[in-house]
Amino acid sequence: MSSASTFGVKIFPAGYTLPPILQQWLLLNQPHAVFASPDWYSSLIQFKQRYDCKPNTTFFWLFIFQSGKPCVAAPLEREGNKFRAVSNFYTPFNEVFFDNTMLNLTGAWSLLINQLKSVDKKWLSIEVYPLFPVQLNTLLSLQKNENVCVFPYHFSANFSSEFSDFSTYWVNRPSRLRNTYKRRKKALQKFDNSIEIHTKLTEAIRQDYWQVYNLSWKIQEPSREFIDWLMNWAEEHNKLRLGILKINGHAVASQLWLINGNTAYIYKLAQDKDKDSLSPGTILTEHMVRTLADNDGIKRIDFLLGDDSFKTLWMDNKTEVMGAEIFNQTNVWGFVLTRLYKLRDLIKRKTGINFSKKAFVKKTSGANDE
Repeated sequence: MSSASTFGVKIFPAGYTLPPILQQWLLLNQPHAVFASPDWYSSLIQFKQRYDCKPNTTFFWLFIFQSGKPCVAAPLEREGNKFRAVSNFYTPFNEVFFDNTMLNLTGAWSLLINQLKSVDKKWLSIEVYPLFPVQLNTLLSLQKNENVCVFPYHFSANFSSEFSDFSTYWVNRPSRLRNTYKRRKKALQKFDNSIEIHTKLTEAIRQDYWQVYNLSWKIQEPSREFIDWLMNWAEEHNKLRLGILKINGHAVASQLWLINGNTAYIYKLAQDKDKDSLSPGTILTEHMVRTLADNDGIKRIDFLLGDDSFKTLWMDNKTEVMGAEIFNQTNVWGFVLTRLYKLRDLIKRKTGINFSKKAFVKKTSGANDE
């Protein structure tokens, strides 16, 4: 890495219109085209400012420049001298933006941690979640060269499945699922039923989605705002696949899927709890996988976050997802908290007592649709 003197930092408050050159740089270097895009973070910050943050929390973009060229950027939230990579219960993926022609992921995080002092010389900690294994290992490696200590914690789980075609996928499902599907499909034939997968929205389609959601077991959203934005954005970028199953003309199951390349992400599931005996969600999920595999060339399904047992019926792979707190060892309280955390971990190893960390998110999806 070049000497610190070649680096510069600029901070842009949330809501500030970034210079066009930086907007373009973010688009070219976005970590994920859906869940870590500039539009995603902008909308998420707006939602958090209105519904999901403490009064003294501030949000901003941190840009780091090397020899005048942007090389790393991150949307951050700040509460006093504590920082967090912007995220909440809607977030299935989180990562910094960086130019991989100038540095790698480890270098990007090292530079970000090193330059936090430009924002606050006495910064205490920064929290990042969710983290997949490669991301967590990257943060843990910072302890070798940066004056920080990283404490991981269990956050959630991710389920996914890869396949060559739908027939291969379906034959590898557990017999329990395939038999349930057959029985429920037969029972559903007694009713006037229909399934539609929408790529374009109308107000009626949007209301069908929310009607099912409001009649489901789901925890109610603090606002429809972010999900409505996401559906609009996905429609505009041809990533929307909104499945609706109706019985006798009434929507009873809805599923919000997003596609990117050959991957389909299952973002939201809901079914009318009064129709649980018919398992409309199971019928709809099978139809969604089959249709997207045949029509969109989908080869991978990603169930995003949530350690729900029913997902093992639909998916083949499970990955533990973590969070991490990074403490600044040049801050006295960061040093003290590190020792306390290490003592906590020692007690846990010696006694088996588990000091669980309070969860920061709610599940983005989940239903026992059998």
